[in-house]
Amino acid sequence: MSEKAEPKKRNVVVFACNECGQGAMNTAGVARMGYDAAIKIVPLQCSGQASPLMIMDALKNGADAVGVIGCCIGACHFVNGNMLSMHRIKLLKKLFKEMGYSDQQINHYTARAAEGETAVGDFEDIIARLKQAENKAGTLPKEW
Repeated sequence: MSEKAEPKKRNVVVFACNECGQGAMNTAGVARMGYDAAIKIVPLQCSGQASPLMIMDALKNGADAVGVIGCCIGACHFVNGNMLSMHRIKLLKKLFKEMGYSDQQINHYTARAAEGETAVGDFEDIIARLKQAENKAGTLPKEW
């Protein structure tokens, strides 16, 4: 009797701001839009609170990928937290490339609270980018 290989179980951490990020997810929930069960949402007051240490800690503790969802440009409820977050992700991506790993494991997104399809699309993009990184064997090693 041949056994089918079970699909790889993924663990994706998404840091979402309390305003637009989680608002978009709530809108998706009300509209009963589905998304991958691998997504674990961590609420933050602002996406600017998602520090590089938090992101690396999530990866070190078992996350296969990390996403940060904040308010749209110019709409941050905490002045410029979303810009700070975007800048940090850009620097982390550069660091990952310099170390020889895929920069697809960490990504930043923006959303509007009324656009649930945006949040679901972001989740799909995170999973697609993770698959791309895995196919190229560029993901971080689990023991680092």
